[in-house]
Amino acid sequence: MKKIIFFGLIAFLLAAVWQLPLSIAQPYLEKTVKGLSLGPTSGTIWNGEAKEFTLNNNSLGEVNWKIQPLKSLTSFKLKSYFKIQGKDINAEGVAGIGINKQLSFDDTTFDINSDYINKLQKNAKLSGNITGDISHATLSEKEVPQIKGIIDWKDGALSSPIKLGPGNYKAIVSPLSGDLDIKLSSNEAPIDLSGDIKLIKDWTYSTNISAKSSEPGIAAMLNLAGKKQANGSVTIVNKGDLSPFITP
Repeated sequence: MKKIIFFGLIAFLLAAVWQLPLSIAQPYLEKTVKGLSLGPTSGTIWNGEAKEFTLNNNSLGEVNWKIQPLKSLTSFKLKSYFKIQGKDINAEGVAGIGINKQLSFDDTTFDINSDYINKLQKNAKLSGNITGDISHATLSEKEVPQIKGIIDWKDGALSSPIKLGPGNYKAIVSPLSGDLDIKLSSNEAPIDLSGDIKLIKDWTYSTNISAKSSEPGIAAMLNLAGKKQANGSVTIVNKGDLSPFITP
């Protein structure tokens, strides 16, 4: 009898939490998640919606979610279906967060306009759309992300710091024993691109990329970046350290 009462009480408390209006929990969520801001909200923690979802002062648009209890129980993570609809970003999939604050994404697709990327950095002016199909990813603070998926830059072009006409570029991303392997290719692009980039767990990287272009200006630039081969391509083999950009 005592066990029945105990589990009944637990079920009641869980139901009360899940049905808690989102407007009551909003201040706590914004305080807990650094850089998070939610616009007008409706619904509950279990099934909610925010008309404006802002992260680190960057508006992502409207977001709605629905917690998935079975997936949460079997994975020991709080998992939720989510959908983001914005001017420059659209995304949907299953997001999860563990006790250790590790984020995960499963069966997630996204479409990002290059205008959004241009807002985040001033070093290059991009155009085109970046789309992704991520089967699984885990993100932890200061650790190399573990991602399995495909990312496409469609009609991708640069207007600065150099001019690069539109083309299609693909990156197949795979986890590799704590490292990250990124295989590059291009199609109908001013640069014939192939090879890979390895991002090592200590935030160093290595490249082994073959690039070739029939456009004289681009070909001259590539010749400065690597070793020219007999077929006219350039092999770019390089190593570097990203850790200074990761550590606050």
